[in-house]
Amino acid sequence: MKSSQKRSMAWSQLLPAFLFVSALVVFAIGCAGESKKDAVAEGEEWFKSYCTPCHGEKGDGQSQMAAMMDTPPKNLRQIAQRRNGEFPDAEISKIIAGVENVPGHSTTDMPVWWEAFKTAEGITDEKVLQAKIDHITAYLKTIQE
Repeated sequence: MKSSQKRSMAWSQLLPAFLFVSALVVFAIGCAGESKKDAVAEGEEWFKSYCTPCHGEKGDGQSQMAAMMDTPPKNLRQIAQRRNGEFPDAEISKIIAGVENVPGHSTTDMPVWWEAFKTAEGITDEKVLQAKIDHITAYLKTIQE
């Protein structure tokens, strides 16, 4: 068999594997974009379920419960504005989790969501809990004015 035939045969045997790997790469790139989108969508769902009673449907602090609270809830649409245009992802995530205190918040006003999600959602995996909180943070970042 000539070497050109061997090369042709080798290429024809490798082509399916090459196409499969290429398809996986394209799929992975597509999924990376989708996962960010999904994270924001899930964060919005969680926000609507857990945060709107106090922070309002729009996240502007306008809710029926706001008047009954010791400290009115902040307008979450202005986080970046209060920070000179920068959205502090890590800090917001810590506030939602209850790791970092917010001036004006008493522990009875804002639940420690890390513990609340464990109880309400039955989530025990800390990585899953952190992902849920990060998704809420990702959503909040999208509603900034």
